This record gives sequence, C-alpha cells and structure tokens, in this order.
Amino acid sequence: VEVDNNTTGAVSAAQHGSAAILPISWMYVNMLGEPGLKRATQMAILNANYMAERLRGPYNILFAGANGRCAHEFIIDLRSFKKHDIVEEDVAKRLQDYGFHSPTMSWPVPGTLMVEPTESEDRAELDRFCDAMIKIREEIADVVEGRIAAEDSPLKHAPHTMDMVTAEEWTRAYSREQAAFPAPWSRENKFWPTVGRLDNVHGDRNLVCSCPPMESYQ
Repeated sequence: VEVDNNTTGAVSAAQHGSAAILPISWMYVNMLGEPGLKRATQMAILNANYMAERLRGPYNILFAGANGRCAHEFIIDLRSFKKHDIVEEDVAKRLQDYGFHSPTMSWPVPGTLMVEPTESEDRAELDRFCDAMIKIREEIADVVEGRIAAEDSPLKHAPHTMDMVTAEEWTRAYSREQAAFPAPWSRENKFWPTVGRLDNVHGDRNLVCSCPPMESYQ
C-alpha cells in the first residue's frame, strides 16, 4: 500500500493486526441495529443456559451464578476423569466422530471445554451437540466403571477415518459401527475426519514445513 510514496507493508501482516477485524464488527453491529443486537444477545444467553442445563448432571458445569445460570458460554469440567486416563483432548477428538468440531479446549481453565453456542444455532443443533456429549459421557463411564480399558476405548483412538473403518483388519475392542457411527445422525449425514489421532505436543514442538521452496515465489 502506497501512502505518500512510503510503503506500509503487507496488509495481511500488518503491525497492528488484521485489517478486517474492525470492518466485520462494524458491519455486524450496523446490520443488526439496536433491536437486533439485543435479540442476538438474548438468544446467545438462552442457548448457552439451555445447553448447560441439559449437560448439568452428566458433567460438572463451572462458574454458574447464584441461580445456576451462565452468560453466553459455559465451561464443562473434565478434570475428574484424568485419574482414569481420560482427558479433555480425548473428548475433543471423539466429538469429530459425532460430526462436531470441538469447543474451546483448556481455556480459561485447564482440563475443560468451553462451549459458546452463540445466537445462530437452532434448537435441533443444540440438542444434537448435547446428545453427543451425553453419549461420550457414557463412553467415559465405560472406562471409569471398568468395562473397557482407557487405552482400548474409542475415546483414545478417535477420530476414526474412513480408511481406518473400512480396512480389512480391525483390532479394536469396540465395533466399527461404534467407531464411525456412534449416533443415529452420523449415519444420515456423516462427516469423515481426514486424519486420525495426532500427537499434538510433538507437532507443536517440531515444525514441519510443507511449503514450496522459496524459489517458487521468485
């Protein structure tokens, strides 16, 4: 970008952050207007409290108010399962088999999932996520109560790719159906993860560049 013959540099790597942040926020506020913002806020808070209420019981919900309510997001505490070798990453990975990207993991509290449904999801989608989390809680109970070892659980091997499930050899302690189709809707509209379980820590500590060589950009 040229300003008075002085180059400010690439916009995509601007010193003060992304140039699109403020215009996107402005457009959202401007298009909704005051009534729309109020309605969106009400729906976001309602959605979060509806989901928190459904999942309270199977899970411990952190930081609820005096009346058991939350704001636009809520935190699911998974720390008590760590002594059984089940951690938040296992739940996050298993959600992919149910067709969901994981909520925020281990922030602001380590060992938790922070769910923020926003105002844009309908009740059917909220229920589908809650149903998935409840079924995952049943899989956790199988480990806790000794029906299956943690290292043999679908939680520890998730997500399950198409190649894994359709391979000629299957050595897991659970069925292919439980691996890939753990809920009724996963048969009707299946999302297949493209890769299986990765070692996140190793990937964070060992950068592997798959970019073309610098000569390609000359």
